[in-house]
Amino acid sequence: MNNSRHWRNSIFGIGATVLVSAGVGALAATAPSGASTDSSASVGAAISDTAITTEVKGKIATDSRLKGSDIHVKTNNGVVTMTGTTTDSTAKDAAEELARNDSGVRSVNDQMTSSSSEAASLRTKAKHATHATAEAITDTTITAKLKTRYATDGKAKGASVDVTTDNGIVSLSGSVVSQGQKNHVVAVAEHTKGVKQVDSTALKISGEQ
Repeated sequence: MNNSRHWRNSIFGIGATVLVSAGVGALAATAPSGASTDSSASVGAAISDTAITTEVKGKIATDSRLKGSDIHVKTNNGVVTMTGTTTDSTAKDAAEELARNDSGVRSVNDQMTSSSSEAASLRTKAKHATHATAEAITDTTITAKLKTRYATDGKAKGASVDVTTDNGIVSLSGSVVSQGQKNHVVAVAEHTKGVKQVDSTALKISGEQ
């Protein structure tokens, strides 16, 4: 009797062990594998990007065409971004070419500027600033000359003329005593050096609506 009971207990224990093992195997089989794959892919991409950056930097450092340039390189998923400055447009093109020809590079984002283009841009800005200043001085000078002229001109006696000048265009406002006086005031403005155009729309004749 005891032997029979011992035999049944042994069979039950073996069955339970088999079921537990099967369950563990099933869980392992259904566990998602994407996380491991994605992680491996991310690590691989990071290593590849680092390798590309290192290779491109090495080529730039040893290329005589890029002597004197200051170029920074970053790589993300095979896309190389290049910033900094080069000595001229030829060096800029050379640096981009080096990156494009590197193995594993998908595309190049060229954000570099050349020293020559920057210098040209600064010269242009300076020229525009000088021109703007000259125009402002000219406008101020024109306005001052006309105000003085009207104040001392006997033919403008009795008139009350306001003058503004913008980019060589003179605007006259206020009032004059007659049409003849208005014509004279306008003519004085038109014959003043630096005046491009005269607008007398706002200059009214006293007594007229």
